[in-house]
Amino acid sequence: MRTLLPKIKIKLLRLLKPLVQNYVPRRYILFIDSLLAFIALECSFFLINSVQGNTQVRFVLSWELAVMLGVQILSFILLKSYFGLVRFSSFRDVITQLKVTALAVFTILIINRIYYYYDAQKLILDAGVIVYGFISFSLLFFFRVLVKQVYKSIYPSKKNSVKAFIYGTDLKTLTTTEGLLSDHSEHFRIAGFIHSGKGALVNRIHNLPIYSLAELKQISKEASALIITEEKLKKLQLRRPHLVDELLELQLTIYKIAPPQNLEDRVDFKNLKEVKIEDLLQRNPIKINNPKLKERYTGKTILVTGAAGSIGSEIVRQLIPFNPGHIVLLDQAETPLHEISLELKKNHPQLSFSQVIANVRNQARLAEVFSQYKPQVVFHGAAYKHVPMMENNPIEALSVNFCGTCNLANLAGEYQVERFVFVSTDKAVNPTNIMGASKRSAEIYIQAQAKKQKQTTFIITRFGNVLGSNGSVIPHFKKQIAAGGPVTVTHPEITRYFMTIDEACQLVLEAGAMGNGGEIYVFDMGKPIKIINLAKQMIRLSGLVPNEDIAITYTGLRPGEKLYEELLADKETTLPTHHEKILIAEDTNYFNKTSGVMLQKFSQHIISNDIHLAFTTLKSLVPEYECHQQEEQLNKKQQAS
Repeated sequence: MRTLLPKIKIKLLRLLKPLVQNYVPRRYILFIDSLLAFIALECSFFLINSVQGNTQVRFVLSWELAVMLGVQILSFILLKSYFGLVRFSSFRDVITQLKVTALAVFTILIINRIYYYYDAQKLILDAGVIVYGFISFSLLFFFRVLVKQVYKSIYPSKKNSVKAFIYGTDLKTLTTTEGLLSDHSEHFRIAGFIHSGKGALVNRIHNLPIYSLAELKQISKEASALIITEEKLKKLQLRRPHLVDELLELQLTIYKIAPPQNLEDRVDFKNLKEVKIEDLLQRNPIKINNPKLKERYTGKTILVTGAAGSIGSEIVRQLIPFNPGHIVLLDQAETPLHEISLELKKNHPQLSFSQVIANVRNQARLAEVFSQYKPQVVFHGAAYKHVPMMENNPIEALSVNFCGTCNLANLAGEYQVERFVFVSTDKAVNPTNIMGASKRSAEIYIQAQAKKQKQTTFIITRFGNVLGSNGSVIPHFKKQIAAGGPVTVTHPEITRYFMTIDEACQLVLEAGAMGNGGEIYVFDMGKPIKIINLAKQMIRLSGLVPNEDIAITYTGLRPGEKLYEELLADKETTLPTHHEKILIAEDTNYFNKTSGVMLQKFSQHIISNDIHLAFTTLKSLVPEYECHQQEEQLNKKQQAS
């Protein structure tokens, strides 16, 4: 007998394997549930007849049974209890079956009352209806348990599945866990729950242990991952950032997942993603609901310079929901422009756009573009921005960042563009490098144009570093970590403001819609972040230990680099706008004929490649610019010549 049972089990599993391996059509599940309901009804009628002393009746086929079965089938259909995969049944499915049974029982009891009122008898005794409900729910429940167990027997959890803890014991987290214990059991093996409060009310959930944070530090080696909902991660980062650092120090790979909107929904595990450094920014999400945006951008021809870059391409993506008439993508980088064009053709085939290869320093070429497309809105994001590289090539920084901006601003006025939005940088405030100074001088020129003519609304947006953008410290750190280190930081005290690309571009569109002309819009960048802390978090997110697995070395401040960035110049103050994250910087520059002549001379010196006169004029335009290193280099060149 002992040798016969395993053989029977193997044969049974072979017979059931094709059924559980494939997706059984819903109509078949509805048929099986209906058959189980029929069996429950037969059992109920048999029990009632037995109680009444009628033991001769063994099988019932009557119109009463047909009515009750019809009510049950209708309940299945209304609540769609036969949807989903039976082998992945979870607690939510139990609740659904309870609802189905309760609805059917309640409806049959009402029919009983109505029928009794007219005919002085019932379809079946009320007690029989209750018995039916109990038997029906039991059969439906055990059918799903049986299928689930058979599936687990045939397809046991993979040995290489990730062993993980679940952070949290609240209702939403438990709802998410239901799916992890069933739908994703082949990818994750849950080791337990982490309770961050003072003490859990129970010791186990789903027969899995609940650990405190202190206990987690002792048993963290028992699993390799931690799963947390997006909502809980954001709350921790805003309210208890030190706790996030503690979790990272445990060398667990942290996954985030969006919880279901309500308890009836299933979790989409395609959204289960590893936590990235962008997720750890201490910022609240931006909410933009400005009707002016549609008025400004819908149906308009919009020119975006630097459209192949990280900021320019994201501006293009965020313009698409406003249904622009046509977007002109202008960049001098051929391959990146081709790549963004392929993306737009694939994801937005209905979008009307053109690719233009052009250099913003070439005014004649830009004039052709303006003449051909006649843009109504211009977003100017093309610029050189690598600080050390521009320190070594100052004339190029001035040529692109200042002269290029002048060319576009002049053409915008000539072709009566409605709105011109200039994307500046926090490095333009009290600049210590040529990149920041070139951007500040471009801001001054834009403000001069705003005062000079009123056909075009000129707007300046100013913000700090953008996570993940081309040239950002984040991709640089990622490459260094992937190579095994070391991760290089210029100074232990250096700090920077950070925001995501998505966030920055949303605010650029918002500021571009609200401007009246000549304003400098400053974005709320949140709190400045120490670069050393950023590096440590990125190393921990990789499952490594800073200064053990990956070394961190200090290289010293680079030419023109500040320890701290600013968003407002010393003499500037800010005014609020309708958006809490956008402020207006009240500028202190006063323009007169001398200023206009100085700007013209500055442009001429740059075009003639006279770096000495260009620097002299730049110092007059931007007196707060500290250019000691550049002056030393110029003096050395003059002495050498």
